[in-house]
Amino acid sequence: MITRRTLACASLLALVGCGPELDRPGEVKTLRVLAVQKSSAYAKPGETVELSMLWHDGSPKAPRPVSVVWLSGCFNPPADLYAGCGAVFAQSAAGGGSGQFGLPPGVELGFGDQFEFTMPADVISSRPPPADPAVPPYGVGYVFFAACAGALGPAAPGAAFPLSCKDAAGRALGSDDFVAGYSATYAHDDFRNANPIITGFSFNGVSVVPSCTDVECLSVAPAERDCSAGEPCVEACSKDGDEDCPGFEIRPVIARESAEVDEIAKSAYGRDISEQVWVRYYTSGGSVDSDARLVNDAQAGWNEQYETKYRAPSRKGPVSIWAVVHDNRGGVAWTRLDVQIR
Repeated sequence: MITRRTLACASLLALVGCGPELDRPGEVKTLRVLAVQKSSAYAKPGETVELSMLWHDGSPKAPRPVSVVWLSGCFNPPADLYAGCGAVFAQSAAGGGSGQFGLPPGVELGFGDQFEFTMPADVISSRPPPADPAVPPYGVGYVFFAACAGALGPAAPGAAFPLSCKDAAGRALGSDDFVAGYSATYAHDDFRNANPIITGFSFNGVSVVPSCTDVECLSVAPAERDCSAGEPCVEACSKDGDEDCPGFEIRPVIARESAEVDEIAKSAYGRDISEQVWVRYYTSGGSVDSDARLVNDAQAGWNEQYETKYRAPSRKGPVSIWAVVHDNRGGVAWTRLDVQIR
């Protein structure tokens, strides 16, 4: 079975250590980056792209200050691999950089839940043509990010990531308190890819209003719900989210047009297929039965059964449930429902 820790290790550069899977999938009990959304999943040369980061600090030490930092400046690395961006940061690792954190010229630095960068006007023309002549020309830009529940500073020479995260005593923090990763944006002259579309939320078979969607969810703490007004409320479970706790069906309402035709596959190979679309579920308290569910298969098409079940924790108070929808071409959208545990 693929767990959330397995996926995190595969996608987050192995910049910080990944230990054995101990938590239930989807349960956010540490500092976690849940998703990064791009304003343009496919950009055009010269276009400015805005990135938004959905993160949550589920640590027992929360609430605490968390710094979010972004680094851009790597375009068309060798073999299109993020690892090829190391040369961009080499000056920093060797101590030859300048400015804040000793970063070299050409590296853009940003802080906060949102960041923007501009795709170079020559990002496509400056890249050698694809090895397969059927593939339309393209370019790619990488943005690196980190969330740190400590003090950010320059990394030691030879480090995989140019920044470090340390506690007040100067000790390096691990993966529970320091999360680093990257986001790739592809550039095309003639193709676009929209983010998935979420139009609502269903809780236990009843349509409810999400607490927030997309950028509305950034750094917003869950609010107490009014059970007397019919807002989502469930009883605490003494078994703390165990499978013996009552299950409540949850699902975001995802528009079918979220599964777009893959125009590049159609142009290059004449394949009339749609995107792969899936949803990942997370919660700040309790558990979800399945942390990942398929929404659309490129061959089989739309799948209506993408819901899962939520099981309440033993601790009372508001909890958040996130549904993050992805497509296989870099599109992302999310929504959050706050539920009162009473």
